[in-house]
Amino acid sequence: MLAVRDRRRHYRVPRAQVHLTERDLAHLWEGQRFPPQALTTAAGPALRVIYRGRRGGGSGPDYRDAVIQAPWGTLKGDVELHVRASDFRRHGHHRDPAYNRLALHLVFWQDDAQDTALASGRRVPVAALAPWMERRSEEIRSWLEQPALWEEPCRTSAARMGGEAAAAVLNRLGDIRFRRRTAEFRRALAHQDPDEVLYRALLETLGYGGNREAFLLLTQRLPWREMRARLRAHPPGRHAEAALKILVEAARGPPALIWRTSGVRPGNHPARRLEAAAHLAAVHAETGPARGLTCLLIGNTQEAVAYLTVKDLGRSLVGPGRAVEMLTNAVLPFFAAAVAGQAGRAMEMYRTLPRPAAYGAVRHLHEALGTAIRVDARRQQGMLFLLRHYCSQGRCGGCPLS
Repeated sequence: MLAVRDRRRHYRVPRAQVHLTERDLAHLWEGQRFPPQALTTAAGPALRVIYRGRRGGGSGPDYRDAVIQAPWGTLKGDVELHVRASDFRRHGHHRDPAYNRLALHLVFWQDDAQDTALASGRRVPVAALAPWMERRSEEIRSWLEQPALWEEPCRTSAARMGGEAAAAVLNRLGDIRFRRRTAEFRRALAHQDPDEVLYRALLETLGYGGNREAFLLLTQRLPWREMRARLRAHPPGRHAEAALKILVEAARGPPALIWRTSGVRPGNHPARRLEAAAHLAAVHAETGPARGLTCLLIGNTQEAVAYLTVKDLGRSLVGPGRAVEMLTNAVLPFFAAAVAGQAGRAMEMYRTLPRPAAYGAVRHLHEALGTAIRVDARRQQGMLFLLRHYCSQGRCGGCPLS
């Protein structure tokens, strides 16, 4: 083995090119360590990588939100890497909806159909490096040994701009996301009951981490007005128990809601989050959430986080991190839109919220900025803005951190 110093880790290059591994393929793709003409599909002409995507974490595709120019159009989506094209089926990915956003299947050896079939029925192109490599085997080692030919400009932003300037960018973009969320609530409140709007937003945030769509469907099946009417038929001391039973019945359908459990953290398991939703409904059965949660605008953010944190028999149904998520995405922008004269107070509280759990989707930005800035909820929202409008669109050159 030949030792090579990579930017982030000590990488060892295999001497026998015929034994290249998936890790080698990831190393090549991460740093785009191959000439553009090496990336071709069965259709013939080479593909051009505009943005190679960000590394995925846990289950699912290896790279997310790539942008690739093909002769027949622009491919936007995820990229999965395998030594052999047939590994996709061998690993069961063809039955997994997590791979339905795939845009490209990158392999060394094309030993399967020309295209890869997904669970959705859609087919995506396969790009195989082996044909090029077999003709140029001596070049493979140089691809692996050379430093990355491309990296995100945000990785040098703190050094170029200074930590304060980079933080100011994230602050500005985080505020934009908050104002846009407030505008969404304002539009919803124009024709919907405030309790209904806030109830839906709270359950949506409980679904973050794998079951957001399922919780939104649950609020359609069981709107707040129905939940509240059914709860008030029970004694107050039985509201939590009754709320959980009502939620579970609604989730079972028919048809039953589809819950994601594979790859979901224990704290995000739908059973635990349904208990948390039942607690919220029970606490606000008499007043409604819109009136019941106005008290959070009076205290400080630490008190607001503590109020929304829920423990039951030693188990955390809503931890401090998820409580921050609820304040960031539901409670504070709702009150900024719903309560006259409170927009400034809601924004003030938002700007002092601590960071919730780190988002895997913006891990590349956390790595890029390192310890140069302190990341709080507001700045992490700024990172999400960059992800949606720049990272996932192949617009690195136009990014405010570039």
